[in-house]
Formats: sequence, structure tokens, C-alpha cells
Amino acid sequence: MDDDSMNRELLRRMLVRLGWSVDDASDGRAAQASCEHASYDLVLVDLMMPGIDGMATAGAIRAATKEAASGGPCLIAASGSERRDDHDAVFDGFLGKPFILSELASCIEAALKCRRQPGLPPSRGDGPATGSAI
Repeated sequence: MDDDSMNRELLRRMLVRLGWSVDDASDGRAAQASCEHASYDLVLVDLMMPGIDGMATAGAIRAATKEAASGGPCLIAASGSERRDDHDAVFDGFLGKPFILSELASCIEAALKCRRQPGLPPSRGDGPATGSAI
């Protein structure tokens, strides 16, 4: 989820290259709506969003999906600003912008290891697990 269309397209290409099936959302409301209608393994959230910011969006997604059998998606914050302690209460990982493909892959793998959702596709061993992402 990112309000910048160029960032969304770049992230989409990176995730597809890593083997993920990808949807995207341009704002918090669209991301929340997508999570209500589909089950995602991973949600990458830009923290600096107009309207509903990334923290509020992630909190709403976490609250809405906590009763799901999977425990809800793995949530990763993406931001050009520094990581804050309050990110840990909502997010499973943090990715500083700008980032390269290997940093994205490492961040996803670390966040998924911490979360270990039931039913999540297993890691291929040479990179992050694959699944569906927004």
C-alpha cells in the first residue's frame, strides 16, 4: 500500500520477482477494503499516507483480521523516516526507504519467521516464502 503510483509499481515488480501474487492499494481505505474481501499473507504499508495514515490502517487491518484462522496477514511498515517503538505494537517488520530487492526479501523473511502463520506457503530456501500480498 502506497499513495505513490511509481512506488506501488516498483514494489509490485519486486514482489512478483520474489514469487508473490500481488494486489495493490493507493490508500488506507482501499487496503482495508481489500483485506475485508481477500485473505493476504503479507501487507506492506507505507506509513506516510494522506487521509488514514499507515499506523491507523495497519491497526484496523490487525483488529479486523485477528480472529481469522491464520491470525491475519504479516504486516510490514515501509517508511523513509526512522523506526519508532510504537511500530512494534502493530507491525511484524520495518523496511526503511529506499530499499533494494535483497533488503525487501530479507525483511519479508525475517517478519514471516517471527510470525509463522499456519497455512503460509513454506520458504523455497533461497528467499522468502511466497503467497499473496497487498
